[in-house]
Amino acid sequence: MKPLMLAWLFCPLFIWAQIHTSYILDPPIEGNEPSISINPLDADDIWLAFNNNNVYHTLNRGKQWLPVKVEPPQGFYGDPVIYKSISGLTYLAHLAQNKEKKYPESFDCIVFERSTNGVEFHSKGIGKNGKMQDKPWFTVDEWEKSPYRNNIYLTWTEFDSYGSKSPKDSSRIRFCFSDNLGATFSEPVYISDVSGDAVDGSKTAEGATIGVYPDGSIICVWSRNDTLWFDVSKDGGRNWGKDQFLGAMKGGWSIESMQGMVRSNGMPFVCRDKKGHIYVVYAAQSFKGDWDIWYRYSKSIETGFSRAIRVNDDEGFGDQVLPFAKMDENTGTPRVIWYDLRNSPSGRFFQLYTSELKPSGATKNVILSPEPIALAGKKRFYGDYISFSTAKGGGGMAAITVFDDRNHKVVIQTLDWKGKRPKPQKQRPVLMINPCDDLDSALFLMNIPKENSFTFEIKSGPKIYNQQVFLANGDKGFEANEFQEVYVHKNRLPSGVYNVILRRNKKAIRKRYWVE
Repeated sequence: MKPLMLAWLFCPLFIWAQIHTSYILDPPIEGNEPSISINPLDADDIWLAFNNNNVYHTLNRGKQWLPVKVEPPQGFYGDPVIYKSISGLTYLAHLAQNKEKKYPESFDCIVFERSTNGVEFHSKGIGKNGKMQDKPWFTVDEWEKSPYRNNIYLTWTEFDSYGSKSPKDSSRIRFCFSDNLGATFSEPVYISDVSGDAVDGSKTAEGATIGVYPDGSIICVWSRNDTLWFDVSKDGGRNWGKDQFLGAMKGGWSIESMQGMVRSNGMPFVCRDKKGHIYVVYAAQSFKGDWDIWYRYSKSIETGFSRAIRVNDDEGFGDQVLPFAKMDENTGTPRVIWYDLRNSPSGRFFQLYTSELKPSGATKNVILSPEPIALAGKKRFYGDYISFSTAKGGGGMAAITVFDDRNHKVVIQTLDWKGKRPKPQKQRPVLMINPCDDLDSALFLMNIPKENSFTFEIKSGPKIYNQQVFLANGDKGFEANEFQEVYVHKNRLPSGVYNVILRRNKKAIRKRYWVE
């Protein structure tokens, strides 16, 4: 049985979520690993890039996204990172795709691009030495009193031979900087003193990002061998010290135990608050064995880092993965977003959560996604990162990867909020279908908050293939995120068109379900 399409038929009397969600185009564009950046001087001016070679721009806060042609001579494969700087320039880093080489040798350099007019990008290939260059990230020093103000710091991972299990092949962290707004870059150097393996797993040196202190000192953090490492430069990246232990990262950065995903991760992200204090955010296993979001806090290089502080505030065994963090321009404090499975009994649906970080601890978790998102199967790649951006006085916008049940693809979705910080959602009724490509059953998720009961049906014409009544515990009805899940074996639904119905009195959600 193969589900082909789902569609809303009607949804009367239901209140939609406060946060506005949308797709780039209709039908949605397939992709993952989105990077988004809002112009700090104009909250309606937003840039978005995602795998493999997509760049989009909006001047009306997402009402209309226009594609931007980016065709560097080095090629454009993926892992994009985009940033609209306070200087007015737009920066973009990504993997190369050398047409004369096969995958993965085609990733023979890191491509850095800049645009002065928002139309044309000019590129340069960085770090080409015959080895595979992967997973770039960059940070801009925008401290007013920093002697290195507007410097660009670029980090990435180099592989001797990508995916190799040979002990002769390894990985390491590389770095270079630009002190002229990205026109040229320094000769790349190696930050990491100890190499990782080349498998592209938790023993590989990956996830390097840069944090900048107000005096211009920079710190680079990465993960290798279930451990967080860091190194420091006090002269704008010209000289580095020795690798230093930051903390344990139980389970490592590569998370392969997630149901319905080929791989997720907990790679560290470095960010700051308005005072210049540094936060390192990552995912790691708790003593219970589930995956949680953590952070460590540093007031200065001299004082070192705090103990690990947990971000997610659930009390169960649900997993939290794929954190992304940066300072929220509206509050001056770091904000983190992540995929959270706390409300899915099966672990096959996630929601997007957020929290603000302070030295004393994380704030109460807030749900951003208006409805859960299906994890459809092990053959689907949701990417290694998600993203958000904010503008002072202009709210924020997140860009994430979701499964679209209309075209059966993994696509990019944006979530837009106004005001100083995103407000808690009023959960609307939900009916979702996860095709579970890697299982022999389809999975249906549903809820009508505050109702004492509701009925779930699968029908084709007058024939009912499945009917169940759910009763709430207590007089207050179902809680907002008290989702019910039903597995239906695929052999029970022969080829045809079905109506999937969730009803309570005169309220109903209906979806069409095509089975091939």
